[in-house]
Amino acid sequence: MTAEQEEAAIRAAQADPERFGPLYDHYFTTIFRFIHRRTARRELTADLTQQTFLKALLGLARYQPRGLPFRAWLYRIALNELRMYWRKRKETVMDLGWAEAKILADEVGIAQQEEEMRMLSSGLGRLAPDQARLIEIRYFDGLSFAELGAVLGITEDAAKMRTHRALGQLRQYLARTP
Repeated sequence: MTAEQEEAAIRAAQADPERFGPLYDHYFTTIFRFIHRRTARRELTADLTQQTFLKALLGLARYQPRGLPFRAWLYRIALNELRMYWRKRKETVMDLGWAEAKILADEVGIAQQEEEMRMLSSGLGRLAPDQARLIEIRYFDGLSFAELGAVLGITEDAAKMRTHRALGQLRQYLARTP
């Protein structure tokens, strides 16, 4: 979906909620994967994805693009749904796939051997939840810094700075891991 098509679909859905279908169809898989990576449970993921799109539909009349893609707004809603769920459960999950681990390993400058990847996983587990969330959204979900900022409610520059700090912390953990 091009930016122009997305904009037209948003306007159509804002005028008539029954026309939300193309937006739902286009973003469902992306949002489902985003949530599933953090829950690792299919039924829970389906429930939280449904809640995300329901809240998006209900809030669509108030949506304004402000120069950022619609998906950043959806990610923010999904992240809020996850936060509410995990706040009740007092736990978090991070599903680190090989492709995402490879990208992150390149970013922090480690070899992609089994032992180094184990160290990376361990280092990620030691990060503060907010730092881990930055790493996840930026490197595992592939959002730009502008989108990351929009999802977290911070500026693009703040997103860059916080991500840089989180990567620095992760590098420190990797340097200390035997």
